[in-house]
Amino acid sequence: MGLFTSAGDPDNPAHLAIAAHELGHAWAWSDGGLQILSITFTPRGGHVRTHNPSGHPPQLIAEAVGLWAGFEAEDRWLREHRLGKASRGNSSHDIRAFRSIQRLMHREYRQSLTERSVRASARAAVNRHWAQIQHAAPALVKRGRITL
Repeated sequence: MGLFTSAGDPDNPAHLAIAAHELGHAWAWSDGGLQILSITFTPRGGHVRTHNPSGHPPQLIAEAVGLWAGFEAEDRWLREHRLGKASRGNSSHDIRAFRSIQRLMHREYRQSLTERSVRASARAAVNRHWAQIQHAAPALVKRGRITL
């Protein structure tokens, strides 16, 4: 690892939890039809860049599911490695974005999105892709950027 690299340590459990979080987002969004442009990791966080042109209810629901899939993937990773559970505080940006989508769906489309139902869909997406998430997490940490 170079002096100025943003990559992390693939043996560091905290780094792997961040990677699992970002990969959870990416797989759920991919399932929902969003194009995944890049997945990045830094030791302090990560980001998934997507392309979602429509903004219609099916894509908004997919966005909401993907927002919670990050939390659900991180939570599963931490629990499986007996390192506790995910903190809502670490996902506060994602949760605020979810709440914005909830309000938009209600205001513009008169549709209700509950946290419970969206999180259930997010967990299902994480479960479907768990093997891929586990396999890709160390590579994401080591390289700092990957694609699906």
